[in-house]
Amino acid sequence: MYHYRECGLPNVYLVNGYREIETPYGRGVSIEDVKGLHMAISHALVDEKPSLTGPEVRFIRKFLELTQTQLADLLGVEDQSVRRWDKLPHVPKQADHGIRLVFRDLTHKTTKPLPELVRQIDAAEVREPRTIRYRFRPNAKERWQPQERRAAV
Repeated sequence: MYHYRECGLPNVYLVNGYREIETPYGRGVSIEDVKGLHMAISHALVDEKPSLTGPEVRFIRKFLELTQTQLADLLGVEDQSVRRWDKLPHVPKQADHGIRLVFRDLTHKTTKPLPELVRQIDAAEVREPRTIRYRFRPNAKERWQPQERRAAV
């Protein structure tokens, strides 16, 4: 299992879909379909996470290829607000909702109707981040998917 620290999130592990390689500079890692992996991570954050953290906002923003100023313009806020959100342990609720809407609008990717998503976010309690493991499925339409959690025995 590979701890995928390069994404900037502390809790992402890859079950497969990567290989270790030797380079002239030492050992490295090659990851299959990085863009698909980042879409899967972003999608999970937007649709499942009760409250976004600063590093998660930064990850989504970078996935969408938006600068802090561009995201601020889309949300109608000052760019220093976005700079602050990138560092916070929990993003303010209105910013959280706005970032999720921008993601949904720019990617056209969603599984939940907006009112249901907002209700879920509002009802959820803030929890410590859990470890998320992603499995690569080369023949699937969406090749990177979160690995199902096993029930405790």
